[in-house]
Amino acid sequence: MKYLILFCAIYFINVQYVPAQTILTDYNQSIARAKVEKKQVLMVFSGSDWCKPCIQLKKDIFLSATFRTYMMDKLIFLELDFPYKKSNQLSKEQTKHNEELAERFNEGGSFPKVILIDPNENVLISINYKKDMRPEEFIAEIDNGIGL
Repeated sequence: MKYLILFCAIYFINVQYVPAQTILTDYNQSIARAKVEKKQVLMVFSGSDWCKPCIQLKKDIFLSATFRTYMMDKLIFLELDFPYKKSNQLSKEQTKHNEELAERFNEGGSFPKVILIDPNENVLISINYKKDMRPEEFIAEIDNGIGL
């Protein structure tokens, strides 16, 4: 019985831990975590179900093991999605949140738009994703923005 309780406790701790290291959708939460963890925020404006370069960026870079390892150590990932399909629509609150941030950080409305900001909300760099870009190249762009 003790082992079952221990297993359940470890399982629930791990379940709680994993989401804390994944993609966030709230700007204020991202900034707060960046301050606590002393990391930069990678803000990504994406059209997840209609923007071909956005879909490719996610597939080639964000889902790669290389980037995910790098992200865990150095970044808070903030995704600001603008889906088109009705089945993928966000809540009204999330949509408003994303639109307000787009007015502030993505006035031109370009997709994908990737911006690196520091915990004090200063824009460090805007990263241009290029077709066939490797995760290592993308990471080098981020490191340039951080000053590494």
